[in-house]
Amino acid sequence: MRTEDDRTTPPIARQAPAPAEGKTGELSSRIARRAAEAHAGQPLDRLLAEDLPGNELTTLLLHSLRQRALRRSFADVLDHAERAPMTHASAADGRRLHAFDAAAFAAAADFEVVDLAPVVPLGATACAGVEPNNVLATVRFAEVAADPTTGLALHAARRRRESRGGEALRLCASQRVLRMQPTKTPGFTPHFRLFALATAARSPGRGEDDACERRALLEHLLVWADLVRALPGAGFRAAGLRVVLSDTSLVRASLAARGLDADALARRAKAHEPGSTEAALREASVDLPRAAADLVGAARSLGLGPELLARAERWVAEVAEPLARARPEVEVVHDLARLQGLGYYAGPFVQLHVRRDDGLELPAGDGGAVPWLGELLSNRRERMIATGLGAELLVKLFDRSTTRAGEARPEEATR
Repeated sequence: MRTEDDRTTPPIARQAPAPAEGKTGELSSRIARRAAEAHAGQPLDRLLAEDLPGNELTTLLLHSLRQRALRRSFADVLDHAERAPMTHASAADGRRLHAFDAAAFAAAADFEVVDLAPVVPLGATACAGVEPNNVLATVRFAEVAADPTTGLALHAARRRRESRGGEALRLCASQRVLRMQPTKTPGFTPHFRLFALATAARSPGRGEDDACERRALLEHLLVWADLVRALPGAGFRAAGLRVVLSDTSLVRASLAARGLDADALARRAKAHEPGSTEAALREASVDLPRAAADLVGAARSLGLGPELLARAERWVAEVAEPLARARPEVEVVHDLARLQGLGYYAGPFVQLHVRRDDGLELPAGDGGAVPWLGELLSNRRERMIATGLGAELLVKLFDRSTTRAGEARPEEATR
């Protein structure tokens, strides 16, 4: 698409390729010669990954990819596009995605809307504990956004640094993200849209850290309950919400009570592999409450100590019971064996299961407490709760105008 700024640009079919050797060519040749002399005998992979300064690596890669790009034809580009699902357009109706976003922004009226950048600094997801191979890195030391939570955390850190703390930030964003794990589900692409909430706040002191996170989480859950309640009016077949509450301390203690290594089990639970959590628990012969209505009773039955029982009681008093009173239509249960996200979150974490009017229920949302804000600002009192819902998933499987009862099963929904 051309804009007013393109009026003097020749059409691409008539535009001559730039000279093969320009400034980047000269710089890259100089860098290559220096590297060959300084690192003679060094394996190329180590030279590129560790020893070459970042600016020199960028220059070499830019020049190399520029040369390859100039040699490509439209036929090459089309052939690549056909083989690369990440370049395919979404199958979701754009108007229905906008309708979902409109309902979500209305439900999150007390949250500031942020239009996030499509990229974050290289290493942002690795710092968050995500395998770098699962994100798309760019030549210029950036990576394509894989989760709005990362961008919201960076935005919140800059804002809170500028204001030296200040009032809590309540942020929301709708973002198309890209994840490199392969998907075999028809109609689903590696890129998809998520709607996210984030609260960044400073707790008054160490003893208030958990309470600060629970207050923020309750606010998020009320927003999601209001959104699910509003979706039928926007043409979506949402009929209910089930909130599954977990806590990393309680889950780890529950698994330890069964003599199990929580981290080893958690590594086998993969978000892009439906059923992997259940398979890992089954193979380990884990029999722990996955949907307990009475968290305190379940924790007591496992023999958890007084401190953990007190933690469970606070969970119930400050999150589960207030949510049930404010939104009685929402089902609230507790999972003491949740593996997915166990190494990603630190403290409370939740799953949001949305029910369709034909009874189909999907785990469409996720979130919890992440420690990144405190690490970004070197202040452990800075706390952050982030939760998100799969906007694209719900549009594809809940839109009244395009779905029929029984046409999609839970195991088919991976996004």
